[in-house]
Amino acid sequence: MSIMALGCGTNDTSTGNGSLAKTRASHVTEFKAPDIIAFDESGAATETPREQREDDWFEDVTDRSGVRFSYRNGREAGLYSVVETIGGGVAMIDYDQDGDLDLFFPGGGRIDGPPPRFKGRPSALYRNDGEWQFVDVTVQAGLDDPGDYSLGCAVADYDRDGFSDLLVTCYGTSRLYRNNRVGGFLDATTDSRLSLVGCYTAAAWADVDCDGWPDLYVTGYVQCEGREDKECIEALRGIRDTCGPWHYPALPDRLFRNLHDGTFEDISGATGLSDKGKGLGVVAADFDQNGRIDFFVANDTIANHLYLGRPDARFDETGLESGVAVGFAGTPEGSMGVDLGDFDGDGHGDLFVTNFEMEDNALYRAVSDTSFADRTLQANLGDVCRRFVGFGTGLVDFDLDGWLDIFVINGSVHYSTGRTPYVQPAFVFRNVGGRFEDVSTRAGPYFSTGHVGRGAAVGDLDNDGALDLVIVHQNQPVRLLRNRLSRMYWVSVLPRGVVSTPNAVGATVAMDYAGRTIVRHVRGGSGYLSHFDQRILFPAEDDQPKRVTVRWPCGVTEVFADVPVCETKELVEGTGQSES
Repeated sequence: MSIMALGCGTNDTSTGNGSLAKTRASHVTEFKAPDIIAFDESGAATETPREQREDDWFEDVTDRSGVRFSYRNGREAGLYSVVETIGGGVAMIDYDQDGDLDLFFPGGGRIDGPPPRFKGRPSALYRNDGEWQFVDVTVQAGLDDPGDYSLGCAVADYDRDGFSDLLVTCYGTSRLYRNNRVGGFLDATTDSRLSLVGCYTAAAWADVDCDGWPDLYVTGYVQCEGREDKECIEALRGIRDTCGPWHYPALPDRLFRNLHDGTFEDISGATGLSDKGKGLGVVAADFDQNGRIDFFVANDTIANHLYLGRPDARFDETGLESGVAVGFAGTPEGSMGVDLGDFDGDGHGDLFVTNFEMEDNALYRAVSDTSFADRTLQANLGDVCRRFVGFGTGLVDFDLDGWLDIFVINGSVHYSTGRTPYVQPAFVFRNVGGRFEDVSTRAGPYFSTGHVGRGAAVGDLDNDGALDLVIVHQNQPVRLLRNRLSRMYWVSVLPRGVVSTPNAVGATVAMDYAGRTIVRHVRGGSGYLSHFDQRILFPAEDDQPKRVTVRWPCGVTEVFADVPVCETKELVEGTGQSES
């Protein structure tokens, strides 16, 4: 049967979460879980996807790519920890500066016991050799140390040497790897004084004090150390399953200032961050266009946070008054993935957030510099994914028509007690002038079967002007999906800060197309536990050079004339024409 056709019914499968679980689902109809495509313990599907069709948006090229990797969560131990519900992610990173995006995957871990003991598994780095050929270079890059139980990753040139460095978030000790500029990485965790011990998940690099050096925001999830052996039993049927976050205290988020010498200073307590968050997603950008970095944090079962940056490098938390703290029912939701982009073409950055089952994913439209309105239903995004648990996501222009589309990667956190099955379908929504249509049935064979999806990253892996998709699953192989919707003409630019931080997070990039101005935001974080391609892609109407405007972090605007089509152009701060 098609996994898109889900039936209705009553199936109370709360897992020891009491009144909060009832609050989560009180405003929606409960759905009975139908039969759905399943996977065996090795990750192999028991039913194959449909055949590739000529009009499909994506083609699965994993088998010919050379990428052979699966994130492992330790499920086989049968200990049902909250930690095993979270990871993992993927980073698109040009670690060797050859112009091709390479792929990094955190490895997850294994769990021994009882009582539970968590151990890391090696991560993986695959070098992009072009033509969809990737080579495993994990060992030679120095990334084969299993470390602690890894969850996600984030990328930035934190030491400003021109090469991208790598942060790996973990349950245990998170690790910072410095690019050695000769094809490998060195563990700089201790030398950097970056102390992150606990269950840390998403991260975003951005310059919070306008000194040109990337600082680091990391979301804390829950304090479960010493409580890992908690048993959560589904009340009606007496079935044990994974525990939810409501059983544990929140682990506060952390903010580290870059001290320019390879070390960091923890400034979390002095900047106005709340200690009441269970963060799984974060995105950094200049939301209110005041030249200062802001952060949106997607929290699980706790109100989301919106931190607006001030000139003194402190933050005002405005989630509730800005309209992004809770869902349309007025209660906190189980939020995971997040992205920022101008979905309706008005130049302002809007927010899209993926949520827990029986909660619609949320589309928040910016109605001013500091306030948002929930436009999920008006944009035709209500109900479609309500039955599923959303993780990886992004506002990205897959068909390169100038309008940002949306993808959503789903997968349950409960093995047998969720309201819908453990394996779940992924979705693609095409933007049609500010409203969305579900095009998942023509997105490709991958979207015809169920998965246990988590992180995903978007980028142009073959440099053809079309955004490809890499998806991570729990205990199943990662998948590489090639975008088949390439256009004849396109513009690709990579903003590179000089006075600003190198990754230019907080900048906006604009270009005219088809009678309107398209605005794109350079952001840090985004998605779920992952790192996207930092290049900005625009459609072009012809092969003539284009005019691109960049508003750099901290406020300076430059115009770059004669930007070529069908190749990537690095836009270096200070080399354009200043605009008052």
